[in-house]
Amino acid sequence: MSELVERAFPAKALMTGFRSMGYSFSTAVADIIDNSISAEATRVEVFSDPLNSKPYFCVLDNGHGMDELHLDNAMLPGSDREGVEDREIELGRFGLGLKSASLSQCKVFTVATKQNGRVIAMAFDLNVIEETNKLFLKLLSQEEIQELPMIDRLLSNEHGTLVIWTDFDKIREFAKNFEESFRTLVAESKKHVELVFHRFYDDVEIYYHGRRIERRDPFLTSALGRQQTGRTTTINVEGSEVKVTPYTLPFAKNITADEMALLGNPKSIYDDQGFYLYRNRRLISWGSWMRMGIRSELNKLARIRVDIPSSLDSVWMLDVKKSSAKIPDKIKDYLKIAVEDSVVRSKRTVRNPGVKEATPTHNVWERITERDGNVRYEIDRTNPLIQGINKTLSGEQRELFEGLLVQLEQSIPKYRIHNDVIDSVTITNDSLDTDEGILIEQIVKVLSLYPESEKKNVLDRLLETESYLSVSSKREAIISRLGI
Repeated sequence: MSELVERAFPAKALMTGFRSMGYSFSTAVADIIDNSISAEATRVEVFSDPLNSKPYFCVLDNGHGMDELHLDNAMLPGSDREGVEDREIELGRFGLGLKSASLSQCKVFTVATKQNGRVIAMAFDLNVIEETNKLFLKLLSQEEIQELPMIDRLLSNEHGTLVIWTDFDKIREFAKNFEESFRTLVAESKKHVELVFHRFYDDVEIYYHGRRIERRDPFLTSALGRQQTGRTTTINVEGSEVKVTPYTLPFAKNITADEMALLGNPKSIYDDQGFYLYRNRRLISWGSWMRMGIRSELNKLARIRVDIPSSLDSVWMLDVKKSSAKIPDKIKDYLKIAVEDSVVRSKRTVRNPGVKEATPTHNVWERITERDGNVRYEIDRTNPLIQGINKTLSGEQRELFEGLLVQLEQSIPKYRIHNDVIDSVTITNDSLDTDEGILIEQIVKVLSLYPESEKKNVLDRLLETESYLSVSSKREAIISRLGI
């Protein structure tokens, strides 16, 4: 029978590995703010000073703080997360973020925390660990705590935590000018934080040097009438729900200066097309189609929000930095179907950049959800074209026409369509490819089926259908042609 042999790990080698996990300065800062949000902070403040005798970078929050036991656990590599409940604001995963993120940028980091009126602090000093090859942590005295940068702000809070980075050996080693490089990294981290935590903007106030970060919205949801939001699809994965919502941005020339600011003033709005993957509302990955073969010139306005719960971390292969993930093969097929709506809308906007986009009021096909959760697709009988045809038919002919519609509904080639979408086969029967002149001629013929008194009303309804939405801007020209 084998025996268990305990071995002390080489602390120096382990900490060196911690420093090489691939964090950038920005992703490291985001990991620290994750902890603040998990601690239910409503205010997070960032301070830095490259000109101090000991340059520092600090993140201060007004979260619930920690006692000695929790602080000691938080400072250990691989903190014990047993019993940590799965909440929407729980952004941690491995219990490594504080240590790996901090050590990736500096050799010394200190955590001071206040709870129940008491302030305590511990420090992680790689210089000591490298000398001893043992994991020694410093428990700071009250006198040492009083000398920490920005400690007065923590003391003035009822509770909270202050994380301090010092001894930036990597920046000093690679920068031509430490101050300039340091300030650039801090500025870049602000932009990163604005986007990564944009869905927390109304819940958590984040400040850099006393100024609140800017609001960001990568989907321009406030651009009513020009931006489009598709139907949210829910995918069940191992008992948890993944929600997929497609968005389509307005054409670039139609975006205002304020809307460009919401996007973060990118050089091109097309650079960040693709999936926006969120874990508990925190943005993990964006601006990529994740090797699903969707990227194209016509899809450049499409952005797909994918919300995953933390219960599916292992399925999505989320890394320690929470900055990348991989779509599991078993739900790629579902995602391709879910994003088709956004891709179609993007193609329409790119092909018709001067047309004001709107969501169709009357669809040819209606999606009906049944009581058992199944869905069926029916042809919309209120479509003006169908109603117009019915007006010209006798009772027996209307019954035959209704029978034809029912046959069409029962004969949808859903499996063939599904397979074509999965195989990235382009399905070309799309009204977007129909010439405007042909569409207008069709409208004129439909209106001829109605009396003069109803034509304007029917025209407005036709222009709200998905088949004729692309020529909705031609309403006055059609009215003039018909003389109504």
